[in-house]
Amino acid sequence: MLGFCLGLIKYVVLTRICFIDFRKKIIKDRDLMILLVIGILLGIERNNFEKVYLGWCAFSMPLLILYIVEDYFKKELIGFGDVKLMIVIGGLLRYRDFRQVLFFYQNLYFLSAVIVVLVLLYWKIRGKRGEYVPFAPYIVLNYLLFEKFFM
Repeated sequence: MLGFCLGLIKYVVLTRICFIDFRKKIIKDRDLMILLVIGILLGIERNNFEKVYLGWCAFSMPLLILYIVEDYFKKELIGFGDVKLMIVIGGLLRYRDFRQVLFFYQNLYFLSAVIVVLVLLYWKIRGKRGEYVPFAPYIVLNYLLFEKFFM
């Protein structure tokens, strides 16, 4: 019963993150803290908290490196909210091996690129050049697909 309640809260919060990121282009820390607590509780319940901790570290590292590199190029590529979201998503996915992390990021970048290209080319929705594209919905969608099909 606890797993069902936590899962329901998790999906509601993930949906909320997507909508807020589309509208306001921000990810609220309150939502991230809820997901963080859910990850901790699920890790304790399943007796594998160390995999939750390793998930926080391993899944967030590529986006954290990208966030640091963007300072060098003086161009904003992602926001720090995306990095924090990836930290909590990593805790929810729990680390198994490096192939899991690599496969997650391959799917994430492929999925986000395909969706953006489809929207821009086929529906001819054009924004200003260099306009911010929310990345959180792609992270959440990839997490949901990864959780459903690869875990």
